[in-house]
Amino acid sequence: MKWLESCGLGLALCAGLGGVTAAQAGCDNTTDIPGELHVCKPWPAEPELSISARATPMPGSQTGDVRRYSLDVSLQDIDSGWTLASNYQDSALFSDAVALQGLQIDTGRYRLNKEQRAFGLRVLYHHSSSAIPYEKSVLTLYRREDKEVLPLLEGLVMDESNGEFGWGGECEGRSRTLHRTLEVGSGQRNGYADLIVRTREVSTRHFKGRDGCESRDLPPRNTLATLHYDGQRYVLSTALKGQ
Repeated sequence: MKWLESCGLGLALCAGLGGVTAAQAGCDNTTDIPGELHVCKPWPAEPELSISARATPMPGSQTGDVRRYSLDVSLQDIDSGWTLASNYQDSALFSDAVALQGLQIDTGRYRLNKEQRAFGLRVLYHHSSSAIPYEKSVLTLYRREDKEVLPLLEGLVMDESNGEFGWGGECEGRSRTLHRTLEVGSGQRNGYADLIVRTREVSTRHFKGRDGCESRDLPPRNTLATLHYDGQRYVLSTALKGQ
């Protein structure tokens, strides 16, 4: 079974918090605090801008395996490095037995109307276990409004893989993989285009065969959902938010 690949974590955030603040131009790979996750990427739809995200462990937040992270998402002038718009949240992300692994910026073509484009941030989680492996990526879409970066869609699980192994030996068990795509639809509500979510889910049996460990996929399950803008955000069902 193919698990999600880990993202690179060497790219750093380009600026600070809130309002319009100065920072070094472009993106670099420096880190300020142990355990921080940084990512920065130019926005092809807006060539003068770069998108940055920083997840920072909150002081005194760790209890056992549980840790809380603040999250800062910002848009910056790609030449000067000035932060033009941002969104900062305390305790925005949580890490426990399923650990926060990384951040990825999604610059898909999310054009929601003639004036408004969105960009995405994917948060990656991972549980390292040969008996009960688990990974997922969770997408949030943002839009810019003046000096703010506002969430439009929050908590959409885009990829998820889990399994249970070792019932009758190291070969035996079952696993499940889920993959979603998100695209802009032709319909519109409250001035914003509908979003189309396509889901493909595959369950797999693992067993000991004549030549060693073998696996067999069950028939895939394909579903489609349409998300509508309610005037503030796109509302997700519980099924789309996952576990």
